[in-house]
Amino acid sequence: QIGDLTIRAARLAVEEVNAGGGVAGKVFELVVRDVRSDPATALAEYRAALTTDHLDALIGPFKSAYAVQIVPEHRQVELPMFIGATNATLTELNDRNLFRMRPSDRVTAAAIVAFALSGVNAQRIGVVYDTDAFGSGGARRIREELAATQRAPSVEIGYVTGAPELDTIARQLANTNIDTILIYGTNGADVGRLLRGLRYWKVNATVITSPGGATVPAHNIAAEAQDGIYVVTDALLRSDASGAAFVARFEARFGFTPDTYIAWVYDAIHLLADRWRQQPDAAQSTLSALIRAEAFHGVQGVYRFDANGDGLHSVVIVQMQDGVATPRAYFDGETRTLTLAHREQQP
Repeated sequence: QIGDLTIRAARLAVEEVNAGGGVAGKVFELVVRDVRSDPATALAEYRAALTTDHLDALIGPFKSAYAVQIVPEHRQVELPMFIGATNATLTELNDRNLFRMRPSDRVTAAAIVAFALSGVNAQRIGVVYDTDAFGSGGARRIREELAATQRAPSVEIGYVTGAPELDTIARQLANTNIDTILIYGTNGADVGRLLRGLRYWKVNATVITSPGGATVPAHNIAAEAQDGIYVVTDALLRSDASGAAFVARFEARFGFTPDTYIAWVYDAIHLLADRWRQQPDAAQSTLSALIRAEAFHGVQGVYRFDANGDGLHSVVIVQMQDGVATPRAYFDGETRTLTLAHREQQP
């Protein structure tokens, strides 16, 4: 589902750019390759794209499990590449042509812990995480954030993407005395199944998840079991005029609401269009330097790329009810400041 939604976001952006005549008389063409949910295939498709697709820029993988295969090789390539993968180490490899369009795990994990301690007064914390590059990286950051406050998880449980034992994990958590569960899950569907298990086993604990907890797949599976959980998300699109406009255009084009995970792809394409309008012949490292040169206001917020290539540095903590997200707090990763929202505030 995420792959399909991502392609739709990219198509919408390309259609919008081309409807305006393209850039300097040149239209955008979208070339799509399917990684088939497999890291080895992702690397093979990346290599094939560089060899045969005649690219001017590349929108790379969404999942960290794929990106950890690709990004080390990309250090030798001058083609600008945008990624949605959030594993913190990906942008710490000195790749001047790599740009992350979502907040890194360093920001998300810090926000999860800050909200757990200051927002819901967590005392006994359990951590459940996907053991892939995304989940294990997030869990590691959570441990580090807790250790900085002289705390540690009371329970830690890892699982494999798509694992069948999530109900067993929920039952295990029901037999503990934890009051807060932090979930760092890659696939929204897995998070949804875990939430259903927690509801079935009557686990009486506050739940805070990484962005997957607010996705369409998570809600489709969890349904009412999603109600009341907190989710650290990249942005709350409807709270900003440009974000709300994107949602409206997506709904008009495709007939349903976009997922929280996909706006970064839309922003990446419009960012490229903006830079090429400034300098139509910019290519490779020159284009990368142009991308870094100034901020860009996208539908997710303002991108300011630092030396590592990280563009977004804040997140929103929302609470879910009937599939709708309401903001409860904001976290600034640069100042490490948590600001609680007014309870009556609506998205």
